[in-house]
Amino acid sequence: MNATDTSLVLRTLGAGGPQALKLSTVICKLIVKVADREIDGLEKYQIVSFGRTVNGARFPDRWWPRLDKAIETGAFERMSVAAIVDVMIEHDRP
Repeated sequence: MNATDTSLVLRTLGAGGPQALKLSTVICKLIVKVADREIDGLEKYQIVSFGRTVNGARFPDRWWPRLDKAIETGAFERMSVAAIVDVMIEHDRP
């Protein structure tokens, strides 16, 4: 598993306010789209726990830098939640 730098996202969420609310909404919408199988996005993994193999899925590492870029470029101030989600998903398409 890669060590992903999520510090900017976490600092933004921790600061609260309108940008944090919009960021958390984007993260939730991305996960909902994946759960609704509109896109194939979560990273699959397996761990062994108490001798049993457990399958899981997590927020993909490739989305963290995209969220960082959206924060750094001011996308949350000038774009809608739907537009940010669409851009992130569009980068996942071949």
